[in-house]
Amino acid sequence: MIAAAIADAVDIARLRDRLAQWMVDNGIGQWLPGEYPAATVAEEIVRREWFVWRDSPEILTAAVRLVWRDPEFWGADDTGAGYIHGLMVAPEFRGRDLGSRILQFCADRTRANGVTRQRLDAVADNPVLRKYYGARGFVEVRETELPPQFHGTSHVVLMEKRLLSGR
Repeated sequence: MIAAAIADAVDIARLRDRLAQWMVDNGIGQWLPGEYPAATVAEEIVRREWFVWRDSPEILTAAVRLVWRDPEFWGADDTGAGYIHGLMVAPEFRGRDLGSRILQFCADRTRANGVTRQRLDAVADNPVLRKYYGARGFVEVRETELPPQFHGTSHVVLMEKRLLSGR
């Protein structure tokens, strides 16, 4: 994975919309098409929060956002952590264990920043996603309401993982 460039903003937003539409079509209340515009992604890229994986210059394979504070989801908690958001793999690249590889990339980057904890959120009523993250060492901390600007669901489960000094 490499740091995203401003030119990646449209592709990241487009991938999120594709995945959001798939979720809607499959009855998964998580993301909605159009709720995360390219302009927002571009602002986050300027802050160096997005990373992309491309198998070729024209194909966005995967993307993830990694931030060091997350008051929207975690409140005033100032525990040092790498907060993972928007982990996305293009549907045509599923089944290649890219999600685990992206989580490892985030863990390595988090440790490189002197932090030994990762955090993320998963939709409370999505047992498949919760099981996926649990199998990768994330422990459920608590359930909370989703921030009001997101409309796909009402509650998320906050999860965290302690990182060891090695892999």
